[in-house]
Amino acid sequence: MKQVFYLLIGFLCITNMYAQHDVAAIEYNNKIVNEQTKIGEAILSFSSNPNAFSLAKLKEQAESSMSIIKKMKAYKDDKQLLSAAKDMFKFYISISKKDYKELLYLVENKEKYESNELTKKLNTLVKNISAKEVPLDNAFQSAQKKFAEKYGFTLQKNDLTDKLKDATKEN
Repeated sequence: MKQVFYLLIGFLCITNMYAQHDVAAIEYNNKIVNEQTKIGEAILSFSSNPNAFSLAKLKEQAESSMSIIKKMKAYKDDKQLLSAAKDMFKFYISISKKDYKELLYLVENKEKYESNELTKKLNTLVKNISAKEVPLDNAFQSAQKKFAEKYGFTLQKNDLTDKLKDATKEN
């Protein structure tokens, strides 16, 4: 009877140990996703009201979020998710400095262009941004999915993804 009791206690300790690791993995994932969400919200803000202030806020948020994840260590030497997040955040910083700056210039100087020309330039710019983002986003989603499977948790849908897609359709 004593042996069964010790066996049961050992099993519970091991189960509890793995449960704590799962919670830590979830918290690690959520920390990255929370920073990504902050950037996404700044992108939405810029998209709905493109101006110098919203662009500066987007750039500031992307840099702040990158700073936070640069301080993170890979979870149990699993570097794929963190690396994919860093690549995405570098992209966000890059587009806030170049592509969105160009977009803002076009919007602020729309009177210098004929309507068709402006639409064409804006659409080309948005398509170029999307073309660069898609492989990074796919890599991040793949890394996140593998991470969740490896550490035994289920990813939940992020409503911000739909909002960003809708904002892209509107432009």
